[in-house]
Amino acid sequence: MNASIRLLLTAAAALLTACAAPAPPRVLLTLPSAVPIDAPAAAPVPASAPLLVVRRVNLPEYLVSRRVRYRADPSTLAEWPNTYWAERMEIGVSREFIAALQQQLPGWALCVEHCGDGQAALVLGLDLVPMDFVRSARQLQARAHLTLSSPGPAPRVLQTQERPYTVAAQADGPQGQAQAVTELIRQVAQAAGAMVRASRP
Repeated sequence: MNASIRLLLTAAAALLTACAAPAPPRVLLTLPSAVPIDAPAAAPVPASAPLLVVRRVNLPEYLVSRRVRYRADPSTLAEWPNTYWAERMEIGVSREFIAALQQQLPGWALCVEHCGDGQAALVLGLDLVPMDFVRSARQLQARAHLTLSSPGPAPRVLQTQERPYTVAAQADGPQGQAQAVTELIRQVAQAAGAMVRASRP
């Protein structure tokens, strides 16, 4: 067998070995619950409770993806390998924000976007822009902009609040990033709850 044939067979064997190697498993990441496990069960909301419409949380466009992205440096985004959000991030963040907000507003009824026949008392919007997990600092850095408005076709802005948040992650990795996002949601929900209670008509 000449050298060229031997080389060709060796290359083919290496290629077959590489193809046979199993692909690393995909990791589906979910946000931890924003409501502590030991939190008391919410009491039933009476029919006379004021209704708060909560808009879907607005996130940076570069995070609206199934890929779990972090800030590698001020101008570069990177992705955790083989890791995906189990649902679109803005859906998970909105759901957990409403759950945490309900804990802050036990006397209110909350609904997302469209509330059927209920007459809303207030409308709450939240923008989390930016919202970057800075891996080198192991921190989630965000700016929350809350807007409380009157309902109806011509809403009137009643109150706004904007402030930065920095949340330390417990670990370097996608799970640490998810935990930091949930902690951010809890902190913003506390601020939003206080704003709603102060603006109750």
